[in-house]
Amino acid sequence: MVTAILCFALAGPASAARISPADRQAINRTVDAFINTAVKRQNEDVAWKLVTPNFRYGVSRSAWDKGNVPVYPYPARGTTFHSWTVDSASRTDVAFELMVPSRLSKTDSIQFQGEVHDFGASSGEGGKGVASLGSTWIALPAALFGAGLLVVLGWVLLVWIRSRRAYRSVDRRPLDPIVAKRRDSEPALVAKERRETDG
Repeated sequence: MVTAILCFALAGPASAARISPADRQAINRTVDAFINTAVKRQNEDVAWKLVTPNFRYGVSRSAWDKGNVPVYPYPARGTTFHSWTVDSASRTDVAFELMVPSRLSKTDSIQFQGEVHDFGASSGEGGKGVASLGSTWIALPAALFGAGLLVVLGWVLLVWIRSRRAYRSVDRRPLDPIVAKRRDSEPALVAKERRETDG
């Protein structure tokens, strides 16, 4: 069964691709569950377990359970939604598009775009499937993150070394005393003040 839906949003035109009947059935089960819970805003707790952490990012569990789900709500008609078409497919990822009919009108429908990952994995409902995502999917992002961290640390070290060199190159001679320049009229003013004080 498909274990996660990454995105589910309004979509554009579809293109054809091929997937196996077993994978299509697994995706059907997840799409049905997702539309009947998240899109219809019924039993959002089930939808929480179907999506990836990226899909839930920025939404607390309590907000999600109150219907604050990052997918367009729609009064979908029916309980099965198997007429989706594949945009692109790989061994562990399928992007698809789906026309969802409205229960409010027989002529209205809306087009959604979805993406499912790792549909060979366990469904979390007693299944024993093994995820087909390999260690490369973990190692590659970790390596990119590590490389970025090293670049930032290297830049900070370089700035620190340059600052230390600049500080050492400054001449540490004592500062010149501050001398206030007197205006030409100052002696006359001082003499006048003394006369007034004495007088």
